[in-house]
Amino acid sequence: MLPLWLLIVLVLVAGGIISFGLLEGAIWLIQTIFGNRIHVWENEFQQSLRSYHGEPLRSIMLFFTYLGSFYPTMLVSIGFALLLVRMRQYREAIMLLPTMGGAWIVNTLLKWHFMRPRPELEFWAPASGYSFPSGHATIAAAMYGMLFFIWARYRKQQGKRMLPAIVCGIILIMTIGTTRIYLGVHYPTDVLAGFFSGFWWFAACAYCLFLWQTKRPRQPLQGKA
Repeated sequence: MLPLWLLIVLVLVAGGIISFGLLEGAIWLIQTIFGNRIHVWENEFQQSLRSYHGEPLRSIMLFFTYLGSFYPTMLVSIGFALLLVRMRQYREAIMLLPTMGGAWIVNTLLKWHFMRPRPELEFWAPASGYSFPSGHATIAAAMYGMLFFIWARYRKQQGKRMLPAIVCGIILIMTIGTTRIYLGVHYPTDVLAGFFSGFWWFAACAYCLFLWQTKRPRQPLQGKA
């Protein structure tokens, strides 16, 4: 039987490979079915979304896009990891860090592979590098997904409903992705692909946490959510 640490490593590697393979398959399927029509839809949707660019909407969009940037998400993951350590939730704290770091690595590799240029629009936020998939959407789906997943499980262990945590997580992740389209730095399909790849990485990390806790059970959490 494989050691736990090796099993976790294999699951994480498989998560990255599955994310890459399924994304390639999804792109092929979409191009086969829709062809160039998908680009027409993207342009129409983006122009419609950007039709209102006054205040306070632009400032709100910039705030939420900042929450999905690399350094803020890194600080959030480290901050909550320290909080979880203080609560003696060491496994959750440890899994937050590879969730964040791995999502960034997966996204970087995917960008290098696809090398899609960014939209030929006026950028309303700083942006550099390739466009596909959206790094903000990938990291948000993975890191914030794990964070709200931990919160939802914590609530469940306290006999409370998981739904509020799940809904809050979905709203935040979707909002961060939408800002990238609105600000003109990503195509809609960039964001959808980011959600897709980020979700699979989050799923792999969440399954690793499940394996860890199943093979080495611990006492239920104490306290209030």
